[in-house]
Amino acid sequence: MDFISIQQLVSGERGERKASRFGPEVPDPGGWPMDWRLGPQEAVAREKLKSEEEKKKKLERFTSSRLTLETLADLEDLVQRRKEKRLRLRRRVPPREPEPKVTLQPQAQLEPVDLETFLKAAAENQEALIDKYLTDGGDPNAHDKLHRTALHWACLKGHIQLVNKLLAAGATVDARDLLDRTPVFWACRGGHLDILKLLLNQGAQVNARDKIWSTPLHVAVRTGHSNCLEHLIECGAHVDAQDKEGDTALHEAVRHGHYKAMKLLLLYGAKLGVQNVASMTPVQLARDWQRGIQEALQAHIGHPRTRC
Repeated sequence: MDFISIQQLVSGERGERKASRFGPEVPDPGGWPMDWRLGPQEAVAREKLKSEEEKKKKLERFTSSRLTLETLADLEDLVQRRKEKRLRLRRRVPPREPEPKVTLQPQAQLEPVDLETFLKAAAENQEALIDKYLTDGGDPNAHDKLHRTALHWACLKGHIQLVNKLLAAGATVDARDLLDRTPVFWACRGGHLDILKLLLNQGAQVNARDKIWSTPLHVAVRTGHSNCLEHLIECGAHVDAQDKEGDTALHEAVRHGHYKAMKLLLLYGAKLGVQNVASMTPVQLARDWQRGIQEALQAHIGHPRTRC
């Protein structure tokens, strides 16, 4: 057994002597691996050669795995393999049980709809009852003791499909209840702009008056529905129309403290000097309202429960 020094191991003298012993071209059978003495270019070349060999092996494996359809027998073999594959897949997935057939039962016949049920259905948006009533020849303008029709209730609740259906069935667009209020009043009261537009397009009166001479404009202001208010004005509503108390829509806006409605009315030219039955203009009404608030606040100054 030969012993070498560290210097010989680093310099490679032992390897050279062994190579010279066995000849220049004969590899040393018990020598040390020579890869560590390769230069950087040789190492890169060897890695490149190794990767190319791996690519060739992969390509050969891929080519050998593919079927070559050179003859008719190859094609028949391919078809047979696919059939066997389908059979294996069918065996894995259990067959589905046939779904039970659903037999449609005839719908239960609705009983005849009376007037009270018809009006309630209009308020609750029950189209089936409305259709049954109209199909049986019911009057779409039928009303209760207060002369409220189905169109009134549908407009108040915002059921636009029912409104269309009732109008198509012949409902009167300006039907009046016991207070002479038309469906336009009820649509403004509910704040349903789409129904208001529909009624006005069907020829409803925009300046209709009830028994206290209020107009739909008054109702829109009282209920605070500014979108309905603006649409009424654009459709020709009288901005300064007065009710029995002499109040205009601007009076009502001041009284109820609806700032947006006041702003819209002034924008469309509402007059500030119109007096009501009590000789009060909207401006004076606003001053009295502020004075009342001021007096109420001053009355509580110094009260033991008031925090000042």
